[in-house]
Order: sequence, then structure tokens, then C-alpha cells
Amino acid sequence: MPILDCSISSLKNLNHDTRQVILDTGNRVSFHAGQYLEVIDGDKRYPFSIASAPLNGQQLELHVRPTPNSADSDAFEALLDNASHLKIEAPKGKCFIDGAPNRPLMLIAASTGVTQMKSILEQLLADGLTHPTYLYWGVVSDQDLYLASLCETWSEDPNFHFVPVVSDPNSSPDWKGKTGLVGEVALQDFDSVADFLVIVGGSPNMVYATLDMFTAKGLPEANMMSDVFDYAPRS
Repeated sequence: MPILDCSISSLKNLNHDTRQVILDTGNRVSFHAGQYLEVIDGDKRYPFSIASAPLNGQQLELHVRPTPNSADSDAFEALLDNASHLKIEAPKGKCFIDGAPNRPLMLIAASTGVTQMKSILEQLLADGLTHPTYLYWGVVSDQDLYLASLCETWSEDPNFHFVPVVSDPNSSPDWKGKTGLVGEVALQDFDSVADFLVIVGGSPNMVYATLDMFTAKGLPEANMMSDVFDYAPRS
């Protein structure tokens, strides 16, 4: 995989704690929707899902949110604050799509796991959705829904359905939408999920809990995809 020196062409806040980073690669990078890259700093590597679609391959979009009590997160935030360029290796990851699936698609994301889904959806919407496609995005508080307006514009496509889910309603007293754990909420909306392709982005605990819930309701295990299955396989 190529290692590229990319200039930071844009750095801006998306909400109170998440920043958008636009990297100019200088050359078009070939990747599939859903793949990720690694930022290289000395002997450290920081993985980030690519938020932009492959059709925008010369510029790569990342979303960066600090992880509390993480030395690696603190180090990357400091790097980002002071750098004009980032060295990256891309593309990486086996959890991607290279065309519209021939079945309903459900994307389930926790927090900034939505970046992977953004890449997938922007590519699919550009190509044309052919089957019902659902995005369930789980966050702690409604103020974490930093892409909500964009997701609502995608809903102009009759095949796309956006369902935001807040896990801590006490933090969002004005929230009128769905609450709970995002995987459980998604299952409540369907009598059967057996025919779906499901892509999940989140922590290993969240992904495996979602896998167990969905397979118990009839989803073949092979019909769920996640990067977690490669970097944190179950023993």
C-alpha cells in the first residue's frame, strides 16, 4: 500500500468536539467506500475511517474526536494542532462495498463510526440506490449528531431512511426521537432481518453485541460486516 505525504487543506469544527480534516493527496487515491487509512507519526499509527467517497479520491476526509483518558488520542490531537502535512498509508480494510448490494442494506454506527457509513452512502447515492437502505446512528447525546442535516438531505432519496438514536435521553431533554442502544432499536423496527446486509461501525463490544442480537433474530453471520472482525477477532 502506498505511503503518501498529504497537506492539510482544511481543518474545522463540526460540533463541540469533532473536527473535520481534509487531506490533499496530490494524486487520486484508489479505494473502496468503507475503507480506512492510517496516519503515521514515527512509530505510531492512527487509524481513521475515510469519510469521503471514492469519487472524491484526490481529497480524503477524516473526522477526529478525542477519546477521553487516551494517551494516543491526546498525542494525535497535538499532532493535528501543529501539523501542516500528515503522512498516511491507504487504503486499508476489508469492510467495504464496491457496488450497490442486491438486497436491503442496514448501516449501524456508533459515534464517529458514522464516518465509514458516510463514505458508503455518498458512493451509493451517486450510483443510485436500488434497494431500501437504512442508517441507524447511535450517539450519547443529541448534540453528538453532527451530520444530522446531511443525513436528512440524503432522505430525499425514497430508498434511504435515517434513524438517529440517543442512548442517554437525560442528556437531551428536548430529544423527541428514538432512545436506547442503537442495535436494539434497529431490531425493533423489523419483523425479520434475514435478508439484510448489515455493516456495523463501533467498538468491539458494541459490534459483537450487535452481531449476537442480529444472528439470534435470523441474520446469517456472513451477512454482517465490520472492521472489528479483522482487528479484534473473537477467540
